[in-house]
Amino acid sequence: MNLFITHESALEYWFGNFVRRNPPQRWLAALPSSPLGDIRVDPEDFQHIGIHDQPLHLMVADASQRTRQRSVISHVWSGPIPSGAFEPVRNGIWVSSPELCFCQMAATLPFPQTVELGYQLCARFRINGFLDTLEQCKPLTSAKALLSFAERVDYRGAKKARVAARHVLDDTESPREIAAAMLLTLPKCHGGYGFGGAKANMTITVPNPGFWQRKLVYRGDLVWPEKRLVLEYDSDMFHAGPERISADAERRNNLMDDGWRVITLTRAQLDSPAKMDAVAAQIARVLGVRNAYQAKHTPALRAELRRQLLAASGTR
Repeated sequence: MNLFITHESALEYWFGNFVRRNPPQRWLAALPSSPLGDIRVDPEDFQHIGIHDQPLHLMVADASQRTRQRSVISHVWSGPIPSGAFEPVRNGIWVSSPELCFCQMAATLPFPQTVELGYQLCARFRINGFLDTLEQCKPLTSAKALLSFAERVDYRGAKKARVAARHVLDDTESPREIAAAMLLTLPKCHGGYGFGGAKANMTITVPNPGFWQRKLVYRGDLVWPEKRLVLEYDSDMFHAGPERISADAERRNNLMDDGWRVITLTRAQLDSPAKMDAVAAQIARVLGVRNAYQAKHTPALRAELRRQLLAASGTR
């Protein structure tokens, strides 16, 4: 029998310690008929793939296939299923792809949290659940792939997913980078400062002042390439110690020598609404945009966005 894990349960798998993506030729394009009504599903049987939370979310092809188990929620999808919707895990267990998860969760999540989920799916880090540490890894997907799938799928959350995917930046490397990027780039109507056109962890090549015809390669945490502006997030975790501070200073000097404007954002600034406003004013001046105007509801939206993002990002 085939079981199709979806929604929150699928996300638990993708953000867990046993995750792996499969090549496209192994993706499933349709749900075979597989009634759940008379079959006992034990959620504890899925702990070996990193799924512990209950209820367990499963997808079925028809309402008659639902189960009445309290520990299982059955979702019905009887329409056409595009390629890339489900990927095999093992032994008849399938899981919603990151792209499908994004659409499924968009149906119920508020818009900012949908964008945040997109960032997490496209990020270059994960939280090791065993050690509670931050680890670098390959992104599960990309903002382009999220948008492409949402445009192809006929699902309840697809419309909001399409809009949200356009605000997702690839390749962030920590939860705090996600918080900073969303605060600075989301439109003001969603609580952000509205500085669009940015790229996260973009590669920048500059001349090496110490060697003839050699280049230095850096990655900017948040970059507005058209305005040659780099925002560096200096976290306490990765930018402490004399050697790191010296390397950061040398990097900034080399970027500025090549015509880049570098603005530093510290943890203390990110945590302070007033200090964050001051950094935003600096960015606005470099980008040449007006940042003074805000509607009456903007401060409340920004305060709520800050609360959600910083609470979720912790100290990392």
